[in-house]
Order: sequence, then C-alpha cells, then structure tokens
Amino acid sequence: MTDSTETKALATKPKKSGGGKLVIFMVIIGCVIPFGVPTLLVCLGLTPTIVALLTDTEESHSSLATIGYLNFAGVLPFLIDLWQNGQTMEAALKIVFDPLSWAIMLGAAGIGHLILYAVPPVIASVILINQESRLRTLREGTQQLEAIWGADVTGNTPLDAVKKNKGG
Repeated sequence: MTDSTETKALATKPKKSGGGKLVIFMVIIGCVIPFGVPTLLVCLGLTPTIVALLTDTEESHSSLATIGYLNFAGVLPFLIDLWQNGQTMEAALKIVFDPLSWAIMLGAAGIGHLILYAVPPVIASVILINQESRLRTLREGTQQLEAIWGADVTGNTPLDAVKKNKGG
C-alpha cells in the first residue's frame, strides 16, 4: 500500500468523539453556579467515579457503572446531611474535612472495585462448572445411543461407510 492510500484509509475511518465526557463536564460546570456547595461535595466525593469515567475503555463501561453507583451511594448520606443542615460552605467543608466521611465515600468506591474484580472470575467458574457438567451429560447420552443403535450414531463414522452399510 502506498503512503497516499494509507492516508486515505486513515482519513475514512470514523473518529471517536468524546461527546459524553464533554456533556458531563458542561453539566458539572452548569451546576456549580446555582448549586455551588452541594456540587462541591458531589464533585469531591465522586472523584473515583470521575477517574473511572476518564479511564474506562471498555465498550460496556462496567467499571464505571460498578464504581459509580456504589461511590454515589457513599456520597448520598453526606449530601442529604448537607441539605438538612443548610447548604452553607461551612457545612460542606465540615463534611469534606471529616476523615470518616472520606472513608465512607471512598470505601464505597473501593467496594465497587472489589465487586468489579472479584465477581466476574467467580461467575466464570460457575459457568465453566455448569458447561462441563452439561458436556459430561451429553457424552453419557451419546454413549447410551451408541450402545443401543451402534457406532454410526456418534457421527465419527465416515458418511461413505454409513451409506455402504445401510445401502443408501
């Protein structure tokens, strides 16, 4: 391939757009103005989710969903506490500077990471065991059919030999 054909081939490939990330960035900026104090708490608390958003390259975005939902579950009690105690910067900074609140918010994201990396191998093992059991059952059934009907039923006999034996 020549350089000009390679250039044309590269130029015709569809480019991935980062539109989703831009929209989320715009929503965050748009929320800072009218809802500055709660947005500060949410943006700081959801830092692991934002990192997962920026680094997740899978098409299914399973890490973003797993980490994000549990991280939000860790941030939500403090957000509700902020709403109940008045949305002041003092109340928000009290939550932000409390180590226990960080342990809960980041711990929930950590549980999301744990689920993300521990559950798929367990599910894969269960599926593998089920498939091996099904294969064993099918092989036993094939052996029973072979005992009743002969070796032709297994499909291991060449078709010409079957035709010769059966006159087909």
